[in-house]
Amino acid sequence: METSPKKKSRHIFIKLLALLIIIFFILSVISFPLKIVTYEIFTDKVTEPVRIAQVSDLHSEYYGRDMKTLLEAIDGQSPDVIVLTGDIFDDVRDNENTRIFLKAAAAKYPCFYVSGNHEQRKGGWLKFREEAADLGVTVLEGQDISFKGITICGASSSGDGRLTFDGSVEKCAQEAGDGFNVLLAHYPEKTDFYRSFGKFDLVLSGHAHGGQWRVPYLINGVFAPEQGIFPKYAGGMYEFEDSRMIVSRGLSRTSIIPRIFNNPELVIIDILPESEEIN
Repeated sequence: METSPKKKSRHIFIKLLALLIIIFFILSVISFPLKIVTYEIFTDKVTEPVRIAQVSDLHSEYYGRDMKTLLEAIDGQSPDVIVLTGDIFDDVRDNENTRIFLKAAAAKYPCFYVSGNHEQRKGGWLKFREEAADLGVTVLEGQDISFKGITICGASSSGDGRLTFDGSVEKCAQEAGDGFNVLLAHYPEKTDFYRSFGKFDLVLSGHAHGGQWRVPYLINGVFAPEQGIFPKYAGGMYEFEDSRMIVSRGLSRTSIIPRIFNNPELVIIDILPESEEIN
C-alpha cells in the first residue's frame, strides 16, 4: 500500500524537526558563545565602587575581526581596570590575536598582567612580558599597584630565575597593607598557600578551563590541570572564612576536547562599599 503524499510530507517534516532539535542540542552542549559572569563583593575596606574585568586563558583565541567581540563585551561593562590572569599568550599558537587585543585594551584601560603556565614554557615569558609591556600593559611579578582604594598584586615567576612563583606570592604578602588586597595568581589549586599568609581578600585565578566538561547543578567540572578528575576549583566564586577566590573558566574555545556546558567567559567583579549592600 502506497503512502500518500501528505503522509510522506509529514514524515519528512518530522525527520527534519528531529534533526534540528538534535543540532540545537549539540550546539547548546558544546558551549562556544562568550558569556559574561558578574560577581559582587561587599567590604568595609573600600569607600567607592571598583569594577574589574578579568580576562584569563585567552590562548590567542579569535574573537571576531580585530577581536571586536571580546573588546565590545568589555566596553559594554565599563570596567575601571582589566586584569589578565595568565595564558593570554600561547606557547604553540600564533599570537597575533593576543597582540591585537592587548594593544586595543591597553589603549582604553589600565591593564595588569601575570603569566600562566603556557607563557612560562620554553622560556617564553621573557619574550611575552616584553611584548605586553611594549603594548602598554603593566606586567606584575610580585609588585603591587594601588588603584581606586584597592591594592592589586601579581604573582608571577620572572622566568629568568630571579623570582619563583611562590616567591612572588610571598613578596605580595609582604607588601600587602590593611586595605582591600587583590592577588592575581594563575593557579587555583594553590589556594591554601595563598590563604596561609592571611593577607589577600580576593584571589583571581584561571588555569582550570572550567573543568572542560560540566553537568549543570551536578558536576562543576570533570578535569583540570594539577587538580585531576572532578577538580575542587574549576570555576566560580569560592568563599572562605577570611577571603574569596574567583576562578575564571577562561576564554579559549579551541581544544582537542570540546567544552561541554562550559561557555568561555568574561568575568566582571564589582568591589562595593559595605554600605551599599541591600539587606
